[in-house]
Amino acid sequence: MYFDFQDDDPIVIPQENYDALLQSTLPGCNHLSIAKSKIGHGHGLYTTMPLDANSVAFVIPRSKCITLDNVKSHPDLGKVLTIMLEDLGEEEGPIASLSAFLASEMLREQCAEWEEDPSLSGPYADYIHILPTGRAVSQQDHVLWWSDEEVQRLFEGGAAYDKAMALRDWVQTEGGIIEGMLVSDLAQKQMGLSVSQVRRAVTNAFVNVLNRSLMFHGDDGGDNHHQRLVPVLDMCAHANHPNLTCEIDDVGNVLVKTTRDIEANEELTIKFYSTDFEGHEWYVMYGFIVPFAEDVS
Repeated sequence: MYFDFQDDDPIVIPQENYDALLQSTLPGCNHLSIAKSKIGHGHGLYTTMPLDANSVAFVIPRSKCITLDNVKSHPDLGKVLTIMLEDLGEEEGPIASLSAFLASEMLREQCAEWEEDPSLSGPYADYIHILPTGRAVSQQDHVLWWSDEEVQRLFEGGAAYDKAMALRDWVQTEGGIIEGMLVSDLAQKQMGLSVSQVRRAVTNAFVNVLNRSLMFHGDDGGDNHHQRLVPVLDMCAHANHPNLTCEIDDVGNVLVKTTRDIEANEELTIKFYSTDFEGHEWYVMYGFIVPFAEDVS
């Protein structure tokens, strides 16, 4: 279930952006496509050929993911983000530090576009160009984009109100710290972006990390144990009984396998890690609600 938007003409991310993401993430992989989702709003991932049960559907290289190793090794912010990661702990640290890294990459691409200088672009450019950056972008929504009045009007007195307010307060606090880091970093690089532009990038980054990142449990308890952003795979819709499952291999790649036979042109689905959420928690964190007919336990 998705909420309908009042805007009848949402900003749609161009198809060429999705095609470029597939080509740069999985060059030579011709059996996947990104198109309008049949499950919900926005786009989804499809297979163009049949896939056998318990087979490898595709592999996302670790180098294409945004991981905590990327956060720690950021050339300018790595040290301070590592401190943030450790100070906030295992639950909040990965979300905040990944959001800071993603915001820095978003601002980098914004500068490259405005300066019309491709050399300023980073390694995640194709991924950045398919991420929603506000309400009604490809019909994406999230409570972090809402006004205080909307939260009060739509949630007060309901089960989602306390969850939404706690999340917004936490993001405001940690987001303010991240804004300071990024404003200082941009000033040193003489990139002419305003504080309001940085603030929007930080909010957009939190939204995308909250509703796109995936949790993996590595045997080593290290970097593979936490969340990461996985381009292409995160185009899959959620399902309580998905047709795909994923795991980290020995070198950190994301190995995506089928759970059953999949027909050609079928939409691909995964199960996001926080599957013990109640319905209102799904909407606050991910921007959609799991259908009540499905088992969410």
